[in-house]
Amino acid sequence: MNISFYTGRSGMIAQQEGLNIYANNIANINTTGFKPMRPSFAECLYVQYRSTEPRWETGHGQYVMKTDLMWEEGMFKATDQPLDFALPNDGFFMVADRNGDTYLTRDGAFSITFNTDEEIWQLVSSSGEYVLDYDGGRIEIPFETVTNADGGEAVTSTVDYVALEGMIGVFSVPNNWGLENVSSNRFAVTDRSGEPVPELEYDKVRMALEMSSTDLAGDMVRIIETQRAYQLAAKIIQTSDEFIRIANNLR
Repeated sequence: MNISFYTGRSGMIAQQEGLNIYANNIANINTTGFKPMRPSFAECLYVQYRSTEPRWETGHGQYVMKTDLMWEEGMFKATDQPLDFALPNDGFFMVADRNGDTYLTRDGAFSITFNTDEEIWQLVSSSGEYVLDYDGGRIEIPFETVTNADGGEAVTSTVDYVALEGMIGVFSVPNNWGLENVSSNRFAVTDRSGEPVPELEYDKVRMALEMSSTDLAGDMVRIIETQRAYQLAAKIIQTSDEFIRIANNLR
């Protein structure tokens, strides 16, 4: 009887994890550069209790074996912002936080901030992280220059967007599926993903952003399916409990 109870319990835990994953995908439907995840379920070990009946095996429920990132390219949305960039390829932008930790992202919603320590303007992500160039360095904003009447040059307050676009680094990794999802649209490099490689030939699309690639209709269907599986697992526990109660009340 305990086997059926724990089988139902493992099923409820696994399906709850699945619900959390699908709900997170839907919650990030408007997150720029978001990549959804898919859980993969597996059966727990089977046990043979009777040596005389080798085909009589008892299962012990299921568990979430792994979760995979789905790397389908999201739709591009045109914007009027000259600091918005999208990648029509499998590349990533690289960003660094205040502690120097680097991450990969498909979110190209950038902005400009003034670094008071170095007294320079730098390019940052929507989360305030520094956007890096192809050499892994922070990007100092280039400004256009004009020629004076005396032939000299003066720096203006107008950003040189063409030069800036060429400075923004684009990187790839040998195995996208090996990246670790550390936030809604930030990914950390692991041993399984391999080290980032600068891709000088990869294009960038300015004044556009890649939207979330969440399949809203598909994830809604998966939530319904997972809810039904969760209810079935709960019913197993309820039935097991009723059998135990009946057995305890026998005279």
